[in-house]
Amino acid sequence: MVTKEMIDSRKINLLDDLTKVRAQGVELDKQKLENVALQNALTGAIQQCDDFLSKIGNEVSDEG
Repeated sequence: MVTKEMIDSRKINLLDDLTKVRAQGVELDKQKLENVALQNALTGAIQQCDDFLSKIGNEVSDEG
């Protein structure tokens, strides 16, 4: 037979699980934002390398 105490206990466990899952969601959102920021930084560094390479290429052709 199911008792009120059994249901209350199960509800408490479910609420604990829900709290943990929500916290994981917050952490995942934070990690996603950090990942996007890192992607942007790497893209900027690649663009800077391309700019330096084009300037080096222009200096070589100007000297020739």
